Amino acid sequence: MTKRNKAIRFYHRIRKYLYKKIINDKDLILVYTLSKVGSSSVYYSLKKTYPYKEIHHVHFLGDTWLNKFKTGHRIFNNNLKNAERIFTLLNKKPWRLKIIALTRDPIARDISGMFQTWQHVFDVPDITEVPAEQIVEQLHKNDFLYSQNWFETDFMEFTGLNVFQEGFDAEQGYQIYKTDQADILIMQLEQLNVIYNEAMQAFLGNGSYVLQKENITASRESGKLHSQVKGLLRLPPETLEEICTSDYMTTFYNAVQLEKFKERWVEKL
Repeated sequence: MTKRNKAIRFYHRIRKYLYKKIINDKDLILVYTLSKVGSSSVYYSLKKTYPYKEIHHVHFLGDTWLNKFKTGHRIFNNNLKNAERIFTLLNKKPWRLKIIALTRDPIARDISGMFQTWQHVFDVPDITEVPAEQIVEQLHKNDFLYSQNWFETDFMEFTGLNVFQEGFDAEQGYQIYKTDQADILIMQLEQLNVIYNEAMQAFLGNGSYVLQKENITASRESGKLHSQVKGLLRLPPETLEEICTSDYMTTFYNAVQLEKFKERWVEKL
């Protein structure tokens, strides 16, 4: 690291320290959501907008999943470390907790998820060594209910919010909830480019919120393979009907969106 870079890092460290001491900002912003739903883009965009606020990115904070990870594959160890870091931070002072979560078509999410955590399925050093057809075969074993399970277990355990009972404005593409513990914003990934600035202004206050693209699976070296898998994977109508009538899908998406999902993924006869 050069002297100039060291000086820049020291400068920002001092600025952040003074920001906390002088302004006494009590907001703790958690981009706390499913993986592979655009959360990295939201996190890094907010860090750029608010470089000195406490903003953190985490996927699991509930006992159900954290207990599984303790005896699971080592690739999930970072989830345990990130959760511990957040719990330590929460114990430091009484924060005003602001949580941001996102939703995504569960089939597209699970495809991207496979490219993120293939090691617990395929014994290869790189996902690009696995043929697209083999990945599709593995995906056919999925029930594509992970997204719903996450909201029913991890999210509800940590926030106390049963979003399936509260409902969601699918037309608007985002909704804000208030609990005794936190203010919560949930957004659809499918509308994120359009709603991001409006949703953030409603949730965090007036400002200029610009969405940066980060951690895009299709932009990696495995992007071509990822596109092939998306092109090959098609599901029977009865499987799609089960997915699209789940609490997750009927809460976060309207009838028009659900039909588009079915058209995208249905087997062509």
